[in-house]
Amino acid sequence: MKKLHPNQLLGEEGLHRFASRVLNVGIAFHPTGPLDAGVDGFLELRDPETGEVRAQYIAAQLKTTDHLAEDNGETFVFRPDQRDLDYWQNANVPVILVVIHRQSGLICWKSIQSYFQVPEHKHARKVVFNRQSDALTEESAPRFAALVSEFARPGMVVPSVRSAEQLETNLLRASYPFRINLASTDLNMADVRKALLLREEFPPNDWIIHDGRLVSFRNLEDAVFEKACDQGSVDVIETEEWFNSDDEVTRRLFVHLLNRCLGERTRERLVYDRSKKYFFFKGKLKKRDKVVYTFLDRHGGGKRAVVTEHGKRTDGGPSYVRHAAFYPQFMDIDGDWYLSIDPTYHFTRDGFLDYEYAAERLTTIKMFETNSNVRGHLRLWRALLTEQGDMLKYEYPYLSFEAVDPLAHEFGVPDQLWGSREDSETIKARKAGQIEFDL
Repeated sequence: MKKLHPNQLLGEEGLHRFASRVLNVGIAFHPTGPLDAGVDGFLELRDPETGEVRAQYIAAQLKTTDHLAEDNGETFVFRPDQRDLDYWQNANVPVILVVIHRQSGLICWKSIQSYFQVPEHKHARKVVFNRQSDALTEESAPRFAALVSEFARPGMVVPSVRSAEQLETNLLRASYPFRINLASTDLNMADVRKALLLREEFPPNDWIIHDGRLVSFRNLEDAVFEKACDQGSVDVIETEEWFNSDDEVTRRLFVHLLNRCLGERTRERLVYDRSKKYFFFKGKLKKRDKVVYTFLDRHGGGKRAVVTEHGKRTDGGPSYVRHAAFYPQFMDIDGDWYLSIDPTYHFTRDGFLDYEYAAERLTTIKMFETNSNVRGHLRLWRALLTEQGDMLKYEYPYLSFEAVDPLAHEFGVPDQLWGSREDSETIKARKAGQIEFDL
């Protein structure tokens, strides 16, 4: 009497599950059938835009199991036979090892040739799968195409890995009063500050001096400016008329005034470093080892550590303190003014004094920053600068910002493809370097 062995049923079940899953991804699977000698079938890649197939294949070896070895909830292990490894690594097409867990329906895959290029993996002779990053999903399609490209010959056409993407911009649209105030003055900037201090303990800084005139969006007839300018000479002009003049000096003065207003808007939280030309969070650490900024934006709630202590000195203090910072640049785009945000970091010894090895620390961070790190940093500044006032919080009235919607682009490249081109040592160093970031 003929019988079907349970292993045959298990393997057939796994094959159908895998074929169904890759079909959902938009890829055909061709089983080898009874002539299986080392692989269970071939994936035939398909152009996601045109549906065209070009006889580009990936060999797949399926392993269906009821038990995942060394499973800790995040990773598990599969140990292939040495003769299978030799067979797969001699292939002239990409080979993937696929593990199918029958109870949970989890399907994970690894590129055999790529994985065993790492000497440690070859020595251990085991494949470590990550349940999340190695799962078979729609994001696997561009990764399959990347495998084919590694084996590509001159003239071979590789399926497109392009995908729709939302491009985050580092621009904020600026709004300011329609009118600007000017008045004659015989004082320089230092003398004007002294005159303002006679009226207020913390006088405003959102004004400039040029060619014997005090310029500000504020009402210069206000009592605080009484000793700073000639009250009888106050004049009001249209802001657009002022910065749209043919005089390039006037446009630079307008940008200077916007920067002064930006400093005034953020003076409670930020410090402007005149030598480095960027804003950074104040270092009020007190008893805590970090300052956290909590915010709401279009993505929902978020928070980020904006001032953090790192390392320890022999006296118990931090080796250095890192502050979130950004370079501001105002620019005119088609008649509208925008603030460009370039995120960076400021380093101090104790929250106040400059750290002597700041350049080295910044270089290290920039080496390990990823797209997600930069997006998180931009999200922080976007939220802070677009904050609005309410009944309990004062809102600065002379300069405000509006977030610019992301730009839709149909030719994005999945982030994981960039990382797949890095060697193992770089990947390890990048993972270790992520301790510098608070995401």
